[in-house]
Amino acid sequence: MSELQVFLFAVAVLLLFGLYLSGKWQERRLLRRLRDRLRGGVDDALLRAGSASREDPGQAGEGSGTLARARAGRVEPSLAGGAGPAAAGAASAPSPDAEQAAPGLAPAAATGGEDQRTEVSSESLRTPAALLRPDWVEDPLLDCSLELRCTRAVDGVSVIEAAAILAHTPWRLPVHFVVWDGRHQQWVLPDRFGYYTDALASIQLADRRAKIEEAEIIRFVQAVQQVAAALDADVDAPDAQRLLVQAQELDRLCARFDIKIGLTVESTSTAWTGPQMRSAAQQAHFVATDGQRWVRYDSQGDPLYTLEADSVSMKRLLLEFDIAVAPIGERGLRSMVESATALANTLGARVVDDNGEPVAAASMDAVEAQLARVYEEMTAAGIEPGSARARRLYV
Repeated sequence: MSELQVFLFAVAVLLLFGLYLSGKWQERRLLRRLRDRLRGGVDDALLRAGSASREDPGQAGEGSGTLARARAGRVEPSLAGGAGPAAAGAASAPSPDAEQAAPGLAPAAATGGEDQRTEVSSESLRTPAALLRPDWVEDPLLDCSLELRCTRAVDGVSVIEAAAILAHTPWRLPVHFVVWDGRHQQWVLPDRFGYYTDALASIQLADRRAKIEEAEIIRFVQAVQQVAAALDADVDAPDAQRLLVQAQELDRLCARFDIKIGLTVESTSTAWTGPQMRSAAQQAHFVATDGQRWVRYDSQGDPLYTLEADSVSMKRLLLEFDIAVAPIGERGLRSMVESATALANTLGARVVDDNGEPVAAASMDAVEAQLARVYEEMTAAGIEPGSARARRLYV
């Protein structure tokens, strides 16, 4: 073989390798754009002062010992009893008999209106590392899923382009689109170089912010039918009335356990500076997120509770424990009280409840007993705190 032939062969190899890299880069770019459009930006509900209302949020003034927070549009049952302060405030209750237990838990607060659900936290599919995986797993309790059955195998590029119909449509609840990988027997994100005969489009029926309405079901079905037409696929229309009933039941179940407990670290003298609060939060093992907000994580990297500064007075720090999000075994409430005490010692402050009353350590036993009953009811209802299903509903 002459030198010219060797040179030409090397150039051909480099060109093929370059084409392969270019194709993979375009594939990843298309998939990233599809994921971004389907899921939107990150909106962590833990960093809010409560759950968002389904309609226009009401307004609530700043109470003694708490930050000003908006109240939820729906009326939640209250765990608060009539006597004495407890270790925590701001929570809604799961059952009437819990109302007679430890006092001090009030309805969960709300944030503004109709924020879109964005990123879903759920268990990952176990597939080879080289295979792109969705972070979503179909849940029959939460999802309306429509299967698209193609009349012939469709290439990945066509699938990604067809799914853009869903991506361009605004949704109040999370929407997902996956394809069936017959080789690994998994629902996966479409690969540009793959060929598929089955796809799955799904919309969540409810979460703590909203529940699906008939008009949105119709819009979703129409959008999926457009995807199916683009892929030359068959899709069965769902029973809209049955889905509405399922969404209402899920909404009631979600509201039943939409419980947040709050504590306030209150200055006994002058206002704090930003560096003072950041230093105290760091010493108490909180991780900064944005602005005057921090999160305390457990050893597994899961969020336990949040910390937020009153940026107006600079004399209060609000700790909030979302019981559905934190794993049961981490004793998140007890940990939050310990963090509040550590912050108070560092800043020369005191720990108070929503009524501005000092928190007694003895009251924690009653509150934890009450929480144990709530945890039992959540587990019996199929929503174990800290699970993938709970995070999809409440984060």
